[in-house]
Amino acid sequence: MNLLHRIRVGLLVLAVVMVVGTAGYVVIEDAPALDALYMVLITITTVGFGDVIELSQVGRVWTIAVLVVGFGVSLYTAAASIEYVIELSSVRIRKRMEDRVAKLRGHTIVCGFGRVGQGTWKTLRARGVDVAVIESDADRAAAAEAAGALVITGDATHNSVLELAGIHSAEALIACVADDSDNLVIALSTKALRPGLRVVCRASETESERKLRLAGADAVVAPQVVGAERLALLALQPELAQIFDVVVGGSPVELHVEELEIAPDCRVAGKSIEESCIREECGAMIVAVEEADNGLDVNPNPDTPLRVGDRVVVVGTRERVAAAAKFVSSGS
Repeated sequence: MNLLHRIRVGLLVLAVVMVVGTAGYVVIEDAPALDALYMVLITITTVGFGDVIELSQVGRVWTIAVLVVGFGVSLYTAAASIEYVIELSSVRIRKRMEDRVAKLRGHTIVCGFGRVGQGTWKTLRARGVDVAVIESDADRAAAAEAAGALVITGDATHNSVLELAGIHSAEALIACVADDSDNLVIALSTKALRPGLRVVCRASETESERKLRLAGADAVVAPQVVGAERLALLALQPELAQIFDVVVGGSPVELHVEELEIAPDCRVAGKSIEESCIREECGAMIVAVEEADNGLDVNPNPDTPLRVGDRVVVVGTRERVAAAAKFVSSGS
């Protein structure tokens, strides 16, 4: 029974109690109808103004019955009304949140706000990326909202929820729900709705990695494997681990890595890395070039051409990488 129906039923029963209660006083005590109605009202509301009718023993029993039934129905109706107001407020808040998410463009969708999801969200926000979070658990969704996240409360395995999160305008989707089967369904649903969207999945079990890739995931990460490799690296090669910290942002040393696409009408299109003068003009260094037909070229030669549509990986401070992004963008 929904809340509106409960309220209607409560009001209807309350009206019946008032009519029957009034009729009872008229019949039992031979009271005027207005006095009888007044007696019913002060009895149900427990205001205690005193009896307006001289009550017999039967009349007092009738008053007890009116009080118990009427007050109980009043409480039931009031509780349903308060719950309805609270739910209506929640719906409005959720609608405003959905409207804010609908305005996002080029954002990343994070499915799940557990420990991995929270860490992912924080990392993306620290890099200035707009993020929409999908969380089915009400408590976790509330925690995400309290942290300042844009949250869609719902099951990310459902297409309608993915669409609410702006899947058609997103840049990427990260499925980091604890259950691998849910991540698999999310990957399948995402690729069905938007085949070209980049999907990164979490794998709790190593045997799930192959299944997730078959489902369309562009990349699969097993946190326990990454953690194990990190522990081993810290034990055997701590200096190398520190370098990785610098790259991924876990170090006080400021270094930023970004993947940029060569725009059609930018000043470096068709030039070699050396001729582009990105290092001299921006201070950022190109460490890899991903060509559409030849794959990834790590540590490319200075004469490597930068063609339209190629993606370059640049390293530098945040300001220098931002300058390089403008350098290779349209209209530069």
